[in-house]
Amino acid sequence: MNNPGIDLEIWKQLRKKWSDLDASGHKLKIDFKLIAHPNDENNILAIDVIQNIDHELITETVERNSGEADTMLGIAGLSAERLIDVYKEIMHQLHRQAKQKDTDLIVTMSPTSLTSGDVRGYLQKSNSDVRSSAPVNYQHYYILKALRRKMTQDVGVSSKVKAVYRSDNLEFYFES
Repeated sequence: MNNPGIDLEIWKQLRKKWSDLDASGHKLKIDFKLIAHPNDENNILAIDVIQNIDHELITETVERNSGEADTMLGIAGLSAERLIDVYKEIMHQLHRQAKQKDTDLIVTMSPTSLTSGDVRGYLQKSNSDVRSSAPVNYQHYYILKALRRKMTQDVGVSSKVKAVYRSDNLEFYFES
């Protein structure tokens, strides 16, 4: 794969993960989506590595440089309150597209390096363990990473961010 300035170590980790999963008999399908600067399609800022592992969607967003796309996405310098408002709208749209009432939309983001993170989304029936994968992309990664950074400044270290959207309400959980 042509590496457009993205940390080779991340690709090695992903390749090992896929080899181990394949050797263990898991079903894998991997797709890539390049995230280019809107004014220059050859300027690749990040890559979404969309992994379908045993019918569970996991998106690993891999940045070229940490925070480089924040300005392009319009989130550079936003307060925590404004980031929450922006993210609530993204979650509202995704929940509406799913067309499943009485479900919670849950998205988690766990950093895997300074320039990448594992993002998982799923719909879960209220008061049930039944859930199905929901497609997520780089927007979730960048906003949750920015919120995580703000919360780390305010309350200390956290590694995983969990966002739960239900009935037009959004809650965040920061885990270490």
